[in-house]
Amino acid sequence: MILNRRSCNRSQNEIHEEVIMKLVNAVVRTTSLERIVKSLETLGIRQLTILEIKGVGEQAQVFTSYSVYKMIQMIIPDESVNEISSVILDNAHTGLAGDGYIAVLPIESLIDIQTMEKIG
Repeated sequence: MILNRRSCNRSQNEIHEEVIMKLVNAVVRTTSLERIVKSLETLGIRQLTILEIKGVGEQAQVFTSYSVYKMIQMIIPDESVNEISSVILDNAHTGLAGDGYIAVLPIESLIDIQTMEKIG
């Protein structure tokens, strides 16, 4: 998805800068979450969604069939993906099974529910 940094209600003569946006989903250990969020805040990332999720995989506990993780979701400009991914890796990597993953996905469309305006 390409978002305009200026309002979508622009005249045809107005020059606008377009930005390709990506959705970053990072599944991380609960113990890593606070460090990651603080580090993202230092980069100016303050708009994100945090979900508690349950996953089945290598790290499933002996007494349960799933592990509890946090998922961080954020929509960021394409040029920020490497920097954001590095921050998450630096704060989440232990080298042990169950560290999580980072998935980067293209954004096809985005609609502001308040204004009902399609962005991009």
